[in-house]
Amino acid sequence: MKRSKIAILILAFATMSSCLVSSLHPFFKKEDKFFEESMVGTWIDGDSCIWTIDPNIVSTGFYQGESHDSSYVITFHEDNTKSILQGTLFQLNEVNYVDFLPDPNEDHHKGDMTSWHHIPVHTLARVQYNQDSIMLYWYGDEWLNELLEENRIRIKHESVESADYDRQLLTADTDELQKFLKKYANHPKTAEEIEAIFARGYTDDQEELGIFLKLKPYDGPMP
Repeated sequence: MKRSKIAILILAFATMSSCLVSSLHPFFKKEDKFFEESMVGTWIDGDSCIWTIDPNIVSTGFYQGESHDSSYVITFHEDNTKSILQGTLFQLNEVNYVDFLPDPNEDHHKGDMTSWHHIPVHTLARVQYNQDSIMLYWYGDEWLNELLEENRIRIKHESVESADYDRQLLTADTDELQKFLKKYANHPKTAEEIEAIFARGYTDDQEELGIFLKLKPYDGPMP
């Protein structure tokens, strides 16, 4: 994976996912969630950035203690910085996805005034995993914009304009989001392209629908 795509992905997380399909509401329902033990561990991507994936431990009450809630805490390490996300693995129409959300308990912004003005959003990636790798393909906003510009979809969204980047923010509820995913995220052309990338384990950078990342097991020193 080229450095430019790693940088784009980092920027997307840091700026509330400015180049990825993003939503105010989750893409999953409680009954869609499942937990896969092989996702847990320490991983490294093609640019030597470290990813740790742990069960998300939550309190179940004073007497019950703690347990994990079938989601993950994902920590991304690059040099001396880190980003912390909540990841939820879910299945829809027999396709596995991960819903990513910046951890609301982490201070991702230095000052209170800045953090008060940011709203965390959900992003979506298809996922394929085994003991030897995790492959992720985030849906990009170019894919969404193409559908909107061609009037192929009608889904609640807001256009967010800034000095250097314009994007569409999905505001539909989870029911509507899932109807959209079932019809368009699994559209044959889109699904075939993603499955071809998963099959060969890399992208030739000609695809413009999203961002691909492959993680491999890592047992070296932590940053």
